[in-house]
Amino acid sequence: PVVPCSHDSAAALANLESLAASDFKANLGKIIHDIYQTAHTMFSDMPQGDHKKRAKYRFASKTLMRILPNSLKGEVEGLIEKKTITLDLYEILGQCTWGQKKEV
Repeated sequence: PVVPCSHDSAAALANLESLAASDFKANLGKIIHDIYQTAHTMFSDMPQGDHKKRAKYRFASKTLMRILPNSLKGEVEGLIEKKTITLDLYEILGQCTWGQKKEV
């Protein structure tokens, strides 16, 4: 099996971080797409099945947490600590998109 080149994943992460830093909400669709694209490439040598799906999903969840803007990261980490939400991609996304107080 081919081990993914760390340079490629570092470049992908840098790109995700810059998307998140410039405008996280506006870029969220592209961020999620790019995270899954990176996961697909990283885990391409794994056989198809649940194990591969879980690996890609875990990678996506952890990567999203890693690039969250500080304002969201503290809030999401606090909710995970209190067990209000889990380190789950969809729960994190829900908090980032719908869980926010509306800014007027």
